[in-house]
Amino acid sequence: MAEAAKSAEAAAQLRSEIAELKAQGESDRIDFKLQLAGVRNVKAASALLGDHGNDVDKLKEAELWLFEASGKHAKGGNSGGSGTTGLPKAGAASDEGKTLKHWREIAGLTDDDSDKKN
Repeated sequence: MAEAAKSAEAAAQLRSEIAELKAQGESDRIDFKLQLAGVRNVKAASALLGDHGNDVDKLKEAELWLFEASGKHAKGGNSGGSGTTGLPKAGAASDEGKTLKHWREIAGLTDDDSDKKN
């Protein structure tokens, strides 16, 4: 009888932990959806989300002030691989020759090594 009570108690504890994990997973999923939608403040948006049927699109439509303007801070929106400053990314080679030279240096190869192979 004592073992049965322990098993039942352990099962109840596991059910409780599973429920907590499911709730945390759902919360993380909603936070991620909000971030993808360009929300400025996840905590504020989460507080208002229930008023809009937990629908991120409805929240965005009703509370536009909570979200960044389209494309304003979108990643990858710049052309040419530039950073947010408009300058090339640090360490980026400007041409294929420089890239090859860079990787040869990392590998410990010199220009003399490449001539020997030809």
